[in-house]
Amino acid sequence: VLLAMGRLHTNKAFDVAIRALPRIPRAELWIAGEGTERAALEDLARREGVAGRVKFLGWRNDQANLLAACDLLLCPSRQEPLGNVVLEAWSALRPVVAAASDGPAELITAGHDGLLVPPEDVAALADAANTLLEDRARAASLVAAGRATYEANFTEAAVAARWQAWLRRVA
Repeated sequence: VLLAMGRLHTNKAFDVAIRALPRIPRAELWIAGEGTERAALEDLARREGVAGRVKFLGWRNDQANLLAACDLLLCPSRQEPLGNVVLEAWSALRPVVAAASDGPAELITAGHDGLLVPPEDVAALADAANTLLEDRARAASLVAAGRATYEANFTEAAVAARWQAWLRRVA
């Protein structure tokens, strides 16, 4: 199961994930979110012949449950200023494949704690997803490094410590 989460907007590039799905034959794509692009995305899934493998889950408040149920998180965004879904996946011990838009490219050390692909690159997104679905050891390595990155930089304690250090410097 591939999971993508966010509002259904062209910036999120869920269309790229749907167009990649025919190249990932063993997977389903779950898309959690709502927005103006839903009908267009559902139509695209039909045209690509993958409608039976794409589940539109609607707006959800149980991201932790969805992450626990998936094999990897896709973040194909064309524009993504931060990439909270990357942090959520790291926290939930899930491997991440993301487009190298601003936020994910800033968060992820490519090949260490996630895989980055060029934005809009359907083949690269599919190849990266297939790599992690087929190579569980590689996926586990990315998961461990992602969790370490999360714990070092994004937990409440890590963020509070950085703020306190900054306040000491400027005081």
